[in-house]
Amino acid sequence: MEHSQEYRNGGMRRWSRIAIAASTALLLMGGALVPSAYAQEQPAASETPSSIKDAYGALGMNAGVAIDTREVGNDAAKQVVLKNFNQITAENDMKPEYWYNDAHEFSMPENAKTLLHFAADNGLAVYGHVLAWHSQTPDWFFQADENCADQNPTAGVIEGCALASKDQMLERERAHIENVAKAIADEFGKFGSDTNPIKAFDVVNETINDGDSPETNGMRNSLWYQITGEDYIDKSFEYANQYLNGEYAEPGVTHPVTLFINDYNTDSAGKLGRYQSLIKRLVERNVPFDGIGHQMHIQLTTSTANVENALETMSAFGKKQAITELDVATGTPVTQAKLVEQGQFYYKMNQIIKEQQEKHHQFFSVSVWGVNDGRSWRNSEGAPLLFNDEYQAKPAYTGFIGDKDNLPETIKTMNVFKSAEATVDAALPSDGTTAGSASIWSKLPSAPFAKSEGAVTGTFLSYWNDGTLTTYTDVNDATRTEGDAVTITVGDARYVVDRLTGKADNGATATVAERADGTGYQAVVTVPAATAENTTIDANVQATDAATNETNGWNAGNVKGTMSLIQQLYYTETNAVPADAQAPVVDGDGADVVWQQANEVSLDAVTSGVGQVEAQATAKTLWKGDKLYALVQVKDPNVSLTNSNPWEKDSVEVFIDRGNTKGTAYTDDIQQIRVSADGKELSFGSGAATDVQAARVSYGAKIVDGGYSVEIAIDLGEGDHAGTFQGLDFQINDAKDGARVGTLNWANLKSDGYKTAEDWGVTRLVTEKQTQPVSPDDGKDNAGDNNVGDAGNKHSNTAAKQDGTSIADTGSSVLSMLAGAIVLLAVAGALTVLRRHLL
Repeated sequence: MEHSQEYRNGGMRRWSRIAIAASTALLLMGGALVPSAYAQEQPAASETPSSIKDAYGALGMNAGVAIDTREVGNDAAKQVVLKNFNQITAENDMKPEYWYNDAHEFSMPENAKTLLHFAADNGLAVYGHVLAWHSQTPDWFFQADENCADQNPTAGVIEGCALASKDQMLERERAHIENVAKAIADEFGKFGSDTNPIKAFDVVNETINDGDSPETNGMRNSLWYQITGEDYIDKSFEYANQYLNGEYAEPGVTHPVTLFINDYNTDSAGKLGRYQSLIKRLVERNVPFDGIGHQMHIQLTTSTANVENALETMSAFGKKQAITELDVATGTPVTQAKLVEQGQFYYKMNQIIKEQQEKHHQFFSVSVWGVNDGRSWRNSEGAPLLFNDEYQAKPAYTGFIGDKDNLPETIKTMNVFKSAEATVDAALPSDGTTAGSASIWSKLPSAPFAKSEGAVTGTFLSYWNDGTLTTYTDVNDATRTEGDAVTITVGDARYVVDRLTGKADNGATATVAERADGTGYQAVVTVPAATAENTTIDANVQATDAATNETNGWNAGNVKGTMSLIQQLYYTETNAVPADAQAPVVDGDGADVVWQQANEVSLDAVTSGVGQVEAQATAKTLWKGDKLYALVQVKDPNVSLTNSNPWEKDSVEVFIDRGNTKGTAYTDDIQQIRVSADGKELSFGSGAATDVQAARVSYGAKIVDGGYSVEIAIDLGEGDHAGTFQGLDFQINDAKDGARVGTLNWANLKSDGYKTAEDWGVTRLVTEKQTQPVSPDDGKDNAGDNNVGDAGNKHSNTAAKQDGTSIADTGSSVLSMLAGAIVLLAVAGALTVLRRHLL
């Protein structure tokens, strides 16, 4: 999927050592670190489990952590490891490429030796990682002549050298596994002896394709698979069993090393189904494997029900199970509210693990992928681990040990978009609007008051702008009484709007409108606020019914929630296919005349790979009946389709949030749809099962001179869709020489749409043709200067405009051209003023 796919793709793992250096730099610079104020006192041993290993040991499983030699050499880190864990995994140092020097000579890595001695000296088990993997395995391993000069610098892509034969590959793998087993046994004694700490091993890692791939039977089309098919999996387990549990095992000890297959995104229905099918085939072929691993690089938006389903589904095979690489990113910016929510999430994970263990007794271990946030390869995605940078326990720790009573109370949170349009004079939803004039207060879903019953209930929606917060409140209160009011609290300041007079105090401005049916009123209030993108403010929104002296709002009492101030809202309008016209033929060429009726948006935000992206793209949308049609045209001088990961090929992604829910987690109505440039591969992100998602999509793609074109038709479901709002984004994955170099997006400047629909743009389905979409909705130039968080294997944190001409025009209006000229003049003027200030 994108991607938690992007969390565990081969490209990221190839660069893991670079990521470690980057994490260290973040630690030194204060990057996305968690302030010590967000730490939590570790509960007393008399009240709760005294450590993580005690909590999970009581359930009959090991508690593991990924480390490297930096933890061994750091007293604070070492103390946390020895107190809380009884199993370690080498984060990098036992991967295939680490066992070979530049001359292709095998020897045990010194760092691996250090880690194993640390484990042996302190009575820790070691979960080995990894013997067979498509990533971080030297390219010469896959070549017929290992000394041939590979002409492609991208790991896992070979040019100018013949691939090895199947027999060569399997013999190299046999020799590698034997050499690893012998080296460890020579240094630490036979497996199963008191001196050898190895208790389990990831034998094969990440074999399953992220998208549906019938031509490979759901398998990742790696060099391993291209050369050997599934035989490399079977043979790797046979070799591992032969050497770890046979030839180099302690006499009299039966099967001392538990052998695992391991993969990521098993919480995704499609990926889980393909993983399940492989496990079934392995069982049918009597492959000697013992356990099924689930990496679980997840985030707060991940459905814990899907996690539970993955474990329950695999329990049917009767094998051991392990959560091998757990971390839970909060998203950015990291706030106290998110850290509390993270604690609640880790508690849910604890309960799922506990219930599954009590039910099936299959868990071998659960491992977190790192000790503290600053050392995590996902730290830029938001403080994913149990301890902060000072090695203090976070709420995540409290939740992970199952100590519900000591978890902090949940703090409500919401994302707030930027908009210059959201003012006290903006049209209200109750005002009559036509196509092109939708109320700003209708473009996003409102948040409900805490109580849904009582004398006063309601909903609200906020936007921010420079120095202000503007909130629309729709209040249910049929008794119009003196003293009825809406109160906005920002920090320590309170702003009260009187229902009867419409006046606001303390420098706020407001508009109040009574409902025509007398059931309540609408209030819009603008208050001063210290605002900046990617920051937070503590706030509350309340309404008071004076007749009953009852107050209700976002949070009960005087408790404030956290508003995260995010990017401007990107918005466009989707015109209907004229009644007398046919819908576009979805074949990828975009030649239908009806596309001239569509509004066009540009994918101008370079959301990763700034300075490397060569592609340029535009997108158009139309609708007819229950279908949304999208045409994405891409200019790209280098179309690359060789990578086995679908998101690392040149491809188009369309994100659709039916009903514009802005949901934090994927549901059946939220989809990430990816089509390769040649149209040969359709893949999806999280959400419904692959077959369910595929049934709601038709597509076509064509490679053309200078790029490619993709058309997609998306089923919106039954109903009258005229005037409805849909969440929407477009993304281009730009690849070159077998690897993705960057991404372009229309609306989500963080490019994290694979996690959540919260930051996507919005389209309204209109029946009257509109020639100018509004995008983005901030009254400034269409890109803005927006900092975005790093996600997955992206190597840039800055969104930027992509220069160059747009793709060939297929129906843009003269008005659009004039508008663009005006924007350019405005920008030029702004730059002139800026230059004068600088001089």
